[in-house]
Amino acid sequence: MTTPSHNARAGTERGAFTLVELLVVITIIALLMSILLPALAGAREQGKRIHCMANMSSLTKAWLMYALQNDDNLCSADTEWNETPVRGHWVADGPDITTNLIGGTQQAISDGALWSYIGQEIKAYKCKSDSSDLIRSYALSRTMNGKTCDCEHDGIVSFKTWSSIRAASTKMVFVDAAAMEGEKWIEGSFCCVKKIDDIPPQWFNRSTRNITARHSDGCNLSFADSHCEYWKYTDPRTAELAYWQIGSEDASPENADLDRFVQALWGNQ
Repeated sequence: MTTPSHNARAGTERGAFTLVELLVVITIIALLMSILLPALAGAREQGKRIHCMANMSSLTKAWLMYALQNDDNLCSADTEWNETPVRGHWVADGPDITTNLIGGTQQAISDGALWSYIGQEIKAYKCKSDSSDLIRSYALSRTMNGKTCDCEHDGIVSFKTWSSIRAASTKMVFVDAAAMEGEKWIEGSFCCVKKIDDIPPQWFNRSTRNITARHSDGCNLSFADSHCEYWKYTDPRTAELAYWQIGSEDASPENADLDRFVQALWGNQ
């Protein structure tokens, strides 16, 4: 005859997990995590990319408002002002000299021409995917009132007014940019080619200014009609160049991403 205590003990024993069952459960959980974590990381990065694009959209609208309120004239795409007081530079980092204490600081941004048009919002200048110590993650295209001299021999003749920009929806304004670790700011206006009309073109990067690949091997750009785009690189060498893993000579031959940047910078103009 079975006693009540015996029945209770048997029920307890039947309800316990065996070691094998526990290992199976742990394995299933680990498998689900291995599947879900990359998806969650991808979703997190996508959110950062969208936030970055919102920043770029705000900057581009500020850039347009500046032109509308300044007789159609574009602000300067450069950062290395040579005159005092500073006039018209979108940010005012100044020259790269040892006595410059303003470059790379919030004052360099607040002294810039777009500060009042962006609502004095410092966060609009920083991409959430930018893990560097820089407070600014973007550069303004040299074709948009950048250097007028040919001192860097890039062959660019820049637009000076917004109304002079033809095919505005194809002309790049702001772009994700980067400087090598140890540099204090992204220097100057953005041009990623050695000479705009070279055939074939060749990438141009330097420690203080480079393309980026921080958005899943791609970057964000804005255009003169104020729309923004995400460009996923098609050539793996482009991302390697962005991280300074290879040189421009190795990354340039038959690179579709380079051709695309040439068109965005200048197109057929």
